[in-house]
Amino acid sequence: MNVVFAVVVYAIKLKNLRRARTERRFETKIKDYLTYVLIHIEGTEPLNVPPFSLNKVEREALQERLSEMIENFAGAPRDKCIELCERMGLVRRHLDRLNKGFYSAKIDAAYHLGGMRVREAVPALLKLLRTHKRNSSLFVVARSIAKCARDERDVEEMTEILLKHNKGFYDLLVDIIKEADIDHGALFADFIQRESYEFIQIGLCGLQEYTEPTVASAVYRLLDSPDRAIQRKAVEIYLKSVHFIPRNVVQRLLRHSLDEVRVLAVQAVVDLKLVPYIDVLRSALMDESARVSAASAKGLLLLGEEGAAQLCGAAVQARGSERGEYLRTLIEEQIQSLSDRLHDPDRLTQYNSLVYHYDKAFDENKRIYRVV
Repeated sequence: MNVVFAVVVYAIKLKNLRRARTERRFETKIKDYLTYVLIHIEGTEPLNVPPFSLNKVEREALQERLSEMIENFAGAPRDKCIELCERMGLVRRHLDRLNKGFYSAKIDAAYHLGGMRVREAVPALLKLLRTHKRNSSLFVVARSIAKCARDERDVEEMTEILLKHNKGFYDLLVDIIKEADIDHGALFADFIQRESYEFIQIGLCGLQEYTEPTVASAVYRLLDSPDRAIQRKAVEIYLKSVHFIPRNVVQRLLRHSLDEVRVLAVQAVVDLKLVPYIDVLRSALMDESARVSAASAKGLLLLGEEGAAQLCGAAVQARGSERGEYLRTLIEEQIQSLSDRLHDPDRLTQYNSLVYHYDKAFDENKRIYRVV
């Protein structure tokens, strides 16, 4: 058995070496042809097929190069590469393998059909996905369906089939869906309008990178979702996408049971420079969560002179309490930090404003202010 095993391993090694030598020779053989393809890829004329015959190894090597071009190009250049694959018979060969081959041949065919964006392969790929076992190859077939998808319905059907196999790999599903040549944002927005928990999770994961106001409108209804995970993601996407937050929404979020959501609301007010909401941030200084209180205090410091005045006033109002000492310490640390680099006019302005309101609020001895 050891001898047989050694012979088999040695034979595989020799086969791989012969294949590697063939590929190296073929690289030299097709160098001029690939140069021709790259030069004429932007032209109006269709690309000519190779002017020489190809054996199996050479055909596979050339297909890999063409698949790389299809992956890297878009628009007309990609379409010309796909058309070249069709005229070379690569598309038909893999369609036949997908319909009639063994399991390993079907998976390999699915992979290459996806690389070539063969839309007519979608029905057969969906059929393969429905009957496929739950293993890693499942996602190879799914990604090929996304690349070949004719419209949003193909992607939705692929998603439904995958969700029957397992739940929880939402980020991977979003990555696969983004391979499809469709309006991803519209599809993800449609997903979050459904009642299915899984589709809502996929939609929210897909919308995390979007910052358009339309996305904020789409996720608004999920701000009151009974599911904490959905609600938290919806709040994050909403605050990142909206250009203005109504006062009632800010107040509602600052009453949320999760301190993480309250911190996000405070940060959004500061990032959007919503100075009219300074009074809301001052109220948040008394939040039971130290994270929310700290975020509100630091936010007020970033909202100009009025913010500094409100922070100093709140510190005086809470004098004698643990929260009051914390706020006073925070202000003094900020003054010390600003005093280190007063060559910056903006920092100098912040320093003078904060020192003025601090001295005024705590009735400290008047100090000499630094000027330019």
